[in-house]
Amino acid sequence: MAKSCLKHLAKTSLICASLLFATGQIAGASAAKAGSLKTSSTKPNAKTNSTITIGFTLEPVSLDISGVAGQAIPQVLLNNIYEGLLKVENSGKIVPSLAESYSASANGLVYTFKIAKAKFHDGANLTSADVVWSFNRVLDPKSTAVLPTQKQQFSTIASTTAPNASTVIITLKNRDNDFLFNLTQRGGVIFKSGTTDFATKANGTGPFKLGNWNRGNSITLERNEEYRGTKALSKTVIFRYILDATALSNAILSGQIDIMSTVQKPELLSVFKGRKDLKISSGTTNGEVTLGMNNSKAPLNNTKVRQAIRQAINKKALIKTAWAGYGLEIGSFVPPTDAWYEDLSKIHPYDVQAAKNLLKQAGYPNGFAITLDIPPAPYAEASQEFIVASLKKIGINVTIKPVAWGEWLDRIFTKSNYDMTIVAHVERSDMSIYANPNYYFRYNSAEYQALIKKAGSARTPAAQAESLKKAARLLSSESVSDWLWLIPNLQVVKKSVTGFPQNSVGDAYSVAAIAKD
Repeated sequence: MAKSCLKHLAKTSLICASLLFATGQIAGASAAKAGSLKTSSTKPNAKTNSTITIGFTLEPVSLDISGVAGQAIPQVLLNNIYEGLLKVENSGKIVPSLAESYSASANGLVYTFKIAKAKFHDGANLTSADVVWSFNRVLDPKSTAVLPTQKQQFSTIASTTAPNASTVIITLKNRDNDFLFNLTQRGGVIFKSGTTDFATKANGTGPFKLGNWNRGNSITLERNEEYRGTKALSKTVIFRYILDATALSNAILSGQIDIMSTVQKPELLSVFKGRKDLKISSGTTNGEVTLGMNNSKAPLNNTKVRQAIRQAINKKALIKTAWAGYGLEIGSFVPPTDAWYEDLSKIHPYDVQAAKNLLKQAGYPNGFAITLDIPPAPYAEASQEFIVASLKKIGINVTIKPVAWGEWLDRIFTKSNYDMTIVAHVERSDMSIYANPNYYFRYNSAEYQALIKKAGSARTPAAQAESLKKAARLLSSESVSDWLWLIPNLQVVKKSVTGFPQNSVGDAYSVAAIAKD
């Protein structure tokens, strides 16, 4: 998964357009909410017949949510038009959706879902047969109509059966701690049985129906007045597509849009500060800006050297310099929306003298020379000079080498021919990449690998979280990488607008709770 995201990164030079993360829950349990997370609450007196216009950069190329790649498709369709058995809330908590309830067997292999009474937008009733058909379509080995990533996500399914019209039983081949989260994403969407046109039509069960698609400009969603649950607060929601960042900023400044859904360069936010009509929203993501170090190559194969590098960099000052002060120092490879998150930033904190002492203990009292490969990503380019200056203070002379994404993927990611590099890892709950000794970090720890394996077979959420906490502490203690900051989900919003999703919690940009006073 991480590799596929990096490939997309190489093509777009963005951070996978919309950053993904989740809770990695198991056996029907919900992840703990991080206490520091913000939510955008909806005021009781919000008008319910308003039109909300949201500015995005990338427009879908198709409405085929299951067969065409691109974050822009589920961004507009998932949870708004289409639904899955489960959904992930803004806090990261997984809750029922088309399944009004569900349970798991003690061994974590059999899941039983009670299907809600719902209707498709064409008026047909949802039944368990639609659920079985949808999953069989994903798992059909002969089908090329579904993205390979979705087939892989559900490859642990042994069978999907319907004992009656309102019950579905999914049996797994082996325990899969990602199964529930995968149900909340595009691969878990439930279609009407027999659907053939996915590219130009969208017949879902969600709180909105597809209105007009003005290609090259916008997609309009209209409230589903027959929706089974709480109806959407706004009557109409327009997804407006503006590729140019300056034009997108001008659109929110001039009042053409109500929400600017993405801020690609935080330094541009200064124009919005002090505005009485606008507010800047900073939510969380799963995008860890990582200073990757080659653990198999001297001098970085020395733990004390890696620890010295970490202690030489003032993360708070770096965030202020490189990302306009927006971002979170985390201290390891876990965002606060994961149930196993701990603030580990105090492990090997900024301390220049301590860094010098560590280098001396490692046998490098006079420092050394090293190369930092910088891909064409804003976060990497914005932080490179700060890191060079920081490491120079402890005697490490860093040479910056700009690299194109093609070279980065080949020489660094694939062949691990590098010293240090900077890249944002955006795949959710991807601590397992450090358990692969052939991954570009080249970290080979039997202790860490055992912790990840133990977490993968854990029978309770608490047991899984405890193993992953230990794994995160080990990463931090050994300074396998340095985690420069967690990229925030930055948006600019009219102050009259409430209920928008502040955090990036998956593929969807859910709009049912958005309203305007």
